[in-house]
This record gives sequence, structure tokens and C-alpha cells, in this order.
Amino acid sequence: MAVSIGLDIGGEAVRVAVLDTSKAKRTLRRFVEMPLPPGAVLAGDILDEGAVAEVVAAIWKRHKLPRKGVVVGTANQRLVVRQVDLPQMEENELAEALPFQVQDSIPMGVDEAVLDFVPLEEFVTPGGEPMMSILVVAVHRDVVDTLMRVLGAAKISPKAIDLQSFGLVRAVYGMAPAVDNPLQLIVDIGATVTQVVIAKGGSARFVRLLPRGGDEFTKALEEGMSLDREVAVETKARVGVEPERGMETEDEDSAARGILTRAGDQLIEEVRGSVTFFRSQNNNEEVVRLVVAGNGARMPHLANRLAGDLGIPLEPARILDLVNVGRVGLSDDEMQAAQPVLPTAIGLSLWGEL
Repeated sequence: MAVSIGLDIGGEAVRVAVLDTSKAKRTLRRFVEMPLPPGAVLAGDILDEGAVAEVVAAIWKRHKLPRKGVVVGTANQRLVVRQVDLPQMEENELAEALPFQVQDSIPMGVDEAVLDFVPLEEFVTPGGEPMMSILVVAVHRDVVDTLMRVLGAAKISPKAIDLQSFGLVRAVYGMAPAVDNPLQLIVDIGATVTQVVIAKGGSARFVRLLPRGGDEFTKALEEGMSLDREVAVETKARVGVEPERGMETEDEDSAARGILTRAGDQLIEEVRGSVTFFRSQNNNEEVVRLVVAGNGARMPHLANRLAGDLGIPLEPARILDLVNVGRVGLSDDEMQAAQPVLPTAIGLSLWGEL
């Protein structure tokens, strides 16, 4: 049985998907989620390596998971994704020349970064010069080193480090292949990072990481209503935001809903700004689908409000349509409830498969 494992280290939890890739339609053999201590990971940065390694090791020990074939994802403010146009060259030539070709396109020294690229398309300039577009990925070397130390402490040998955003794209396009290749917007609302990804034809074209997420809604309630964290989390999950702009529901939860709505509008405006920027750089091409994922997507009405404000039709992240589900140890109801947080881990486990 060929097995691939996606390891998603989020802001509040570690999630692991174990996929049997030996058949045409992959089978999910295990999905595990274990909480992290508060503050262990902030905005995608691992601040407490020991705590994270302990949780990862506990998952592997408790569930007797394979220690090879692991793809771990990263998403934090110290990674950059840029589309760059270059003269056409062979892939091996580009790999060698990449630091020199992109040093003016990324906001960090190439000697401080781990670089990679994804080919997008080839084209010819009006002057007849053959060119190519690539998506350049630059991750600060400290981020990679930290991940490797954490995995080493947990006695895990990764086969790859990937962007969580790329895993999301694999999950979404595997879920609903787009024959006409329209632009899709994927918004993954994590605890302390929101990933904004615009993809086309199964490839990411734009990635932006916003340093805000579900935890910001919780803190807004804590500060605005003097609630302790546990009550604020419960209130957030129960009340949510106003479904539509201009709507103000009058009830006993009006104050909490107003606070959450204001926090939601700030997030929505940042997402809107990202989409507007991308379109301005790409002939104002329309984005025709929105997929919302992440733990923050569970907040009542937030996904619908995001879609309504952006004017983009909303589709849920139905990742379970992509894979068969084996005996994962969770009930059908538990698997359905986990759908918002499944895409990243499953998408990472699909590395090299789609």
C-alpha cells in the first residue's frame, strides 16, 4: 500500500491526513487533529519548538503512523510568492540561474532564502522574444530550519516541505476540476493566518498571507465585552457575523454580533484588496468561484458575507468528494464537521499525486 501523509501545523492544532495512493481514487485512511498549547505557533511561525514537536510525536506514537512519506506545510509572513517573467530556458538552467534572476523580485536576500519555482506558461513578446512565466517561492531559511528541527525531534523524515497554499489548490481542483479553467479564489481562515490564493488550471497564480484569522475575532470579543477566552470562543461559534452588509439584527446577541461583524469586515477588506491587486496585474480577469476553508470558515455567516461583499459565487470545500474514506476512526458526523479543516492536510498528502 502506497501511503502519503500530509502534516498541517496550524495556529491552534496539528492535523494529519494519511492517504492510500495505490488506487486511482485515493483513500483517506486516517485523519487526526490534536490541539497545540496557546502561543506555540503564531502567524505561522513556530515559537515553541519543543511543544510542537511533542504534539507531533504524540500523534505519531498514539496512532502508529509511518515516519516516512510525510509532506509538511508552511504558511507564514516570512515566505513570499511572486509571479516573474523570464527569458525561456530549460528547467535545469533555470534552477541554477534562479537566485540571480529573482533577486530583485523578492524582499529578502537570496542567501537568506530557500528558493523554488513553479512553471506557469510560455509566451512571446511583441518583439518576438520567447519568454516564460514562473511562480517563484522564497521561504526564509530559518523557517525551513525550524521545521526540520521540529520533525527531527519527533523522529519524522519528511519527503518534502510544501506551501499550505499549494496543498489547498490541489484539494480544491481535485474536488471540482474546472474544464474551462476559470480563476478561483481560495480563502483559508486559520487561527492567526488567512491564506488568499488565486488559482487557475490547477496552479496557484497568486498567494498572499494575511496576519489575521479566527483568533482576532476571539480577542475582539474578549476586549469589547470583557469575556474570558472560553466564553468568547463559544460566543463566536454561536453568534457569528451579520449575514449581509447593512443588516443589523436586534436581539440579546446584538453587541457580540456587531463586534464580530466589524472584525469580519476588516478581514474582508484585506481579501478584497488582494483580489483587486491581482486583477490589476492580470488584465482585470474575473474571479468566478470562491472556496472558503479553515477553522474560521465555521463561524456563522462569515463565508456568505465574504462572498456577498466580493460578488463571487461561494462553493464549500467539499474535500470528501475527492477521496474515498476508509476506517479513519471518526463518525460520519465528525468527518462532515471536519470538512473545513481537511483541505490543507489532504492537499499536502496529494503532493506529487495530482
